[in-house]
Amino acid sequence: MFDSKSFLILALVFMLSGIGLTSQSYASELERLTIPATSPSFYEDWQEPTSLYGKPLEAAKAKLVTGIYEGQPIIALHLIMSEGWHSYWYFPGAAGIAPTFEWGASPYFSAGEPLFLPPKRFKEPGGPTYGYDGETVIFIPLAFNESFENRDETVFALSLTFSLGLCKDICVPASFTFSERITLKDIRHSLDQKWVSKALTALPKPSNDELFVKEVSFIENNLQVAIAGENLTRPDVFIAGRDGDFFDEPEIVSQSSNLWVFSVPVVPVDDSFLDRALKFVITDTAGAVFQSRYVQSKKSVNE
Repeated sequence: MFDSKSFLILALVFMLSGIGLTSQSYASELERLTIPATSPSFYEDWQEPTSLYGKPLEAAKAKLVTGIYEGQPIIALHLIMSEGWHSYWYFPGAAGIAPTFEWGASPYFSAGEPLFLPPKRFKEPGGPTYGYDGETVIFIPLAFNESFENRDETVFALSLTFSLGLCKDICVPASFTFSERITLKDIRHSLDQKWVSKALTALPKPSNDELFVKEVSFIENNLQVAIAGENLTRPDVFIAGRDGDFFDEPEIVSQSSNLWVFSVPVVPVDDSFLDRALKFVITDTAGAVFQSRYVQSKKSVNE
């Protein structure tokens, strides 16, 4: 969570940097994963973000939607950005601002790790960043305490402050504040379940034989990443590491229908990626997958 001084410094830094064009990381075939257009009804009023300076911004709007995912209650944070604006993935890149989630204390539930859609790559003066323009959804699973009485009927407070960076010609630290009262029964019988279920299909799936990271090696300030699968057409790779890690744009080393090898110029925050686990999101025309993979010793990645 940034304090006020840190946000002011970030705001001034981003005022000095322009925003480039979004890379063409998504093939047109991936448009089938677009979030459903039907607007959900939960929390009828969209919220506008507030800037660091306490002023409303017309750069975006958001609302919360409820539903069930894999048998468990989930919150879907539906975010729409105005034309030309974008926000960031949980690993935003060297010059981005990672989103944060601050929940009000509750005796009834705890919030799990947010689930993000595959990001896009943006070209910025400080290096590539990763995030979203147009429309996205962030999903937050909820775990409820089994011990409280009348759990389905009990009205509880759902309070969330969602902080993020919104960027166009400048980047502005901003936040949304949601505060509502609801019951678990309302969530289980959400009128928006159909919308939530459709939106969930855009989440990356676990890696499988059709698309996966085969090998990762660290060689002279470059990661070599081998992407394997079936009928590969135009894969792309997004890497999440530790705060301070720098990943430049992937460059194609070799390609075939079942193996693409990328070279990614990198600067690790701790001087080396060896024996470290990195998180990957891989996209191709057939969809997107996620995978964690340890970086191997220095060697070439061979087919």
